[in-house]
This record gives sequence, C-alpha cells and structure tokens, in this order.
Amino acid sequence: MKILGIPVLNYHAIDGNMAANPDSRNVSVSLQSFREQMEWLHKEGYKSISDSDLRKLLLEKKPVEGKHVLITFDDGYYSLYTHAQEVMSKYGFVATLFLSTAYIGKPYGLSDFYFVGDDRQLSWAEIKTLSENGWSIQSHGNNHVKMNGLDKATLLKEITESKQAIEQNLGKPVDSFAFPYGLYNKMVLDQLVHVGYTMAYSVHSGLLNPSSNKMRVPRIEINNMDTMETFITKVSTGYISPENERRSKIRDMIYANAAVKDLIEKWTPLFGFGNH
Repeated sequence: MKILGIPVLNYHAIDGNMAANPDSRNVSVSLQSFREQMEWLHKEGYKSISDSDLRKLLLEKKPVEGKHVLITFDDGYYSLYTHAQEVMSKYGFVATLFLSTAYIGKPYGLSDFYFVGDDRQLSWAEIKTLSENGWSIQSHGNNHVKMNGLDKATLLKEITESKQAIEQNLGKPVDSFAFPYGLYNKMVLDQLVHVGYTMAYSVHSGLLNPSSNKMRVPRIEINNMDTMETFITKVSTGYISPENERRSKIRDMIYANAAVKDLIEKWTPLFGFGNH
C-alpha cells in the first residue's frame, strides 16, 4: 500500500511526573500519555520513518511503502534520553532530534524554557548515544532565536554554527532544519539552502505527501493538552479539527510564495494565519 499522507509529529519534553508539576509547560507531554501514544501507533501498524526515508519521498518523489510516522523532538531535553528513548525502543521506533546547540551541557537561560524535575539540556555524550541508537540529530539553530527577526549576518551565524557543531561532534551530515518557534521568512529559507540544508520543518498542520514543500515540511504539534482522541485525530488527518484544516489549507495557499507571505505579515500583522 502506498501511503500518501505521513504524520510528522512534533514533541518537546517528556514529563515523568506531571501530576506533581502543575507549572509544567504546555509543550511537555506526560510520560504516561507518551507511552499510550506510542503504544497506539504500534498497535495501529505504524513504523517510524527516518529522516533519510523522508528525503526519498520529498526529494526523489519516491512514495514510502507501508504505514509510517516520523517522530521529531525540538530543543534537546534530557527527558528524551531518560524517557522517550526507552518507550520508543520498545516498539522499534526512532526519532529525529532538532537540537539547539548553544546550550549543550548548561541551562538554556531563557524564560521560554521551563525544566521540570531533573530535566535539563542533553550533553554531547548523551546525544552521541541517541545517534548511535538510530536517532537523526539535526539543527534547530544555535541560540534558539526567532529567525524571522535576524539580520543576514546573524542569521548565517545561527544556522552555520549549529550545523558545524553537530557535524563535528557526531561525524554525520546535518542537512535538515526546524524553525525555532516555527518562525521564518523568505531570507531564512534562502539562506538555509545557501549553506547546505536541503529540508526544513515548520509547525504547519497537515500530513506530509510527495507534493509537500521540502523547505516547509508540515509538522503536527503534540502537547499536554492532547487527549488520546485528539492525538488520534491529529495522526489520522493532520489536523485537530475541520476548522483547523480549513484555515491551514487557506494559509498554505496564501503563503505558497514566501515573498507574498512576508508582505502580508509586514502590512497586515493581524491577518490571523501567521507562521503556524
């Protein structure tokens, strides 16, 4: 069976004791929920697809046989090493980690990042273990900044330093990028291609198919507000609701040309679609 729509799931941190952490950020997913989600994917016959398999679909236009899911994580939390890896390995699942490299071995130091319990930034040794266990380690920028607000020189520094750091420490090519906060503009897309990235991941809703934009791959955010019902809906359709699907498809049509997207967001900031 040829699968024309592949869900690309976007996670951040896994909270091992969310009940005791009322301040846990919405981007965290409880360990219990994550276990149930991975178990459901396995029972439904999903196999985890790799970043290289995705390239065959988008760059070589070769449909991937079977029922697949691409599981991604952003930032680089220690809970991926302690929780996510163990749960996923039970089902033979692997993931792609989009790593912010400036904070490896130390706290983020950003108010945006809330660490729960013993969660922290991964070390290079832990990242190497994930890589050796089949995880793909790709770039999420160096300092986790809003890319659409940077001048060209700063942007180039952000996307090249993170690429080089991962390649030097792991000895593997880095050619995929995920936009921090999901934010980008035409200059970001152009400069990613210029320095050697061949794919970039957004947080646009929807399922991935051979016609998806390789520099704005759709990803479905999974967070602690998702029930099993909404998780199943997102995996099955790419959207949380028919209204979300309608708005997302309108957004995709309007933003198909990145230059047009930039003009819309410059002159009508309240247009309502945004990068997401």
